[in-house]
Amino acid sequence: MVVEPSGILRHKTILMPFTSEDTPLHAEAKKWHNNIVFFEGDKTLWEKASTYADVAVIDNPPFSLSATIENKYISENIPFILFRSAVSYPKFILNSEHAGVIYESSKKGVKFNWGFARHISGDEYVSNKYPNLIDMLKRYNILEKEVPVGFSFSLTDYKFKVKSVTFTKFNYPRKSDLHLYVSRGVYDEKSKVYVDENDGRVHLISYTK
Repeated sequence: MVVEPSGILRHKTILMPFTSEDTPLHAEAKKWHNNIVFFEGDKTLWEKASTYADVAVIDNPPFSLSATIENKYISENIPFILFRSAVSYPKFILNSEHAGVIYESSKKGVKFNWGFARHISGDEYVSNKYPNLIDMLKRYNILEKEVPVGFSFSLTDYKFKVKSVTFTKFNYPRKSDLHLYVSRGVYDEKSKVYVDENDGRVHLISYTK
């Protein structure tokens, strides 16, 4: 839905600096491109994108590095599509040519184990001795957490557009440079997106009720 229409696959080399060989993301990428450089233990591989000729980056980087990676690739004119969680919106991307961030509905977030659940999920002792505990944790959304997903992109032909995305509720970190103001409604190419000079937040204004 994102990668194929973006035009990013026409580049000679696709760099996946955080994805190991034959993992699900790499396996999918191999269906579309025959020259993929993937992660083999070099944790600085993402910094070496500019050493490859006609390279583009497609990956799911650690959240803590997302903004740093995006900033570096934009400054070095390296095309990229990075899948990321929707817990912050880097303002510098909004002001960069041919770049942006799009988020999916929070109801379609990616589920993952979090908190202490990471230590008991798949534990045979807990599953066998306390099966009701697992069920109750799942029922009250304590075992798993849903995170709205999206992607950031730069220097692609990105003609594909998400026609409408419905948002219900977002919770964001309480830092002025990470706040995103979303009015309730449906968003499409007519929606207004801007950085407010007073509060420094990215505003998404829906004109559809």
